[in-house]
Amino acid sequence: MKNQNNVAASSNTSTAPSPSVRLDMLAISLVIIAGVISALHVGKAPIAVPQMREEFGRDLAGLSWVMSVFPIVGLVGGLMAGILVQRQGDRRMLVIGLAILGMASLAAVMQPSFPWLIATRIIEGLGFVLIVVAAPSVLNRLTPPSRRSIVFGIWSCFMGAGISLSMLLGPMLGGWHALWIVDGALALLIAAAVAMKVSAASASHAPTAPSGRDIKSVALSPAPVLLALAFGAYNLQFFAFMSFLPSFLMERAGLTLAQAGIAAAVTVAANMIGNLLAGWCLQRGVRPSVLLTLTFVINGALGLLIYLAPLGSWPLIALCVLFSAIAGIIPGTCIATAPRTAPEARLAPLSLGVLMQGNYLGQVVGPVMLGTLMGSWGWTAAGLQIGAAAALGVALAAGFQKAWRN
Repeated sequence: MKNQNNVAASSNTSTAPSPSVRLDMLAISLVIIAGVISALHVGKAPIAVPQMREEFGRDLAGLSWVMSVFPIVGLVGGLMAGILVQRQGDRRMLVIGLAILGMASLAAVMQPSFPWLIATRIIEGLGFVLIVVAAPSVLNRLTPPSRRSIVFGIWSCFMGAGISLSMLLGPMLGGWHALWIVDGALALLIAAAVAMKVSAASASHAPTAPSGRDIKSVALSPAPVLLALAFGAYNLQFFAFMSFLPSFLMERAGLTLAQAGIAAAVTVAANMIGNLLAGWCLQRGVRPSVLLTLTFVINGALGLLIYLAPLGSWPLIALCVLFSAIAGIIPGTCIATAPRTAPEARLAPLSLGVLMQGNYLGQVVGPVMLGTLMGSWGWTAAGLQIGAAAALGVALAAGFQKAWRN
């Protein structure tokens, strides 16, 4: 596997740590917390859907755009975010992304109409895509190669942690307006903390503008592209599952909004188990393609059971938690592996940008496809979508292994 150790081997990239780097746990912790806070802005949308249906008079298909706006921005701008991170510096773009996210969230409640909400979600999405590309680049720079799989395993928990916290906070705060305000304020606070406590790249690792040839070499390299598409297949599964989870549990399990929020929060938090397991397995030499294939197969079967089988409330909730826990292996694997798939170590931010575009491709298609298909098929559509995405993911994992080996 010629690309596996690229990042570790290079000493002239802004994302690679020097051999003498000291593990700065405070800086690493702040970057991970920044990721969790950014994910609050993803999780606040699903828990707000029942309230927004009443306030704005929209159906699920219409409200799915509150969730899909984020990934649409990421799909369009993922690679551009990678270019900005490499050109302007990872810490700077992380702070700017957090500031954009926080200010847009606060602005949303100033004029609570549906068009204004969508407009502010677009701006939030711009901040979010900068964060999810810049933060791994910072971590890659601050972390010695021997600790990188573990650190990235912990980092990959950010989405599950943030989404579950938002689902818990939403009902407790009494309305989506308060949730938007709290999440926005937290983003601004962590932006200030990162600016003060996280170091920028040293002079020897200063940001450099990628050339057109650099961008082309990453965009046309099979390994990062196939890994990105596999991440997209994961999101066809997971965001079809997560986007309407509170509504699904209220309808199928007979839960109240508060109960559904707690159940959904526990379910999404379980995703972190898989994130950490991925880091543990990668640290011990398990191939990424093996982890991806096994996870797609198992969760394809679980998804069919959840949405097609007649289950009682407790078995249904238990299967949802299990589905989420196993699914977490995929983002943990993809995020830790992406920097190592770059044709050159200095191009790791671009590989992360490509990964985010694949990630957002699935997030765009997943909820919108499900919201559309549910009009004809009901919740059965979710099970079929998860099963089909599993088959696609297995094929992409096999292609990725072949491309990376070569």
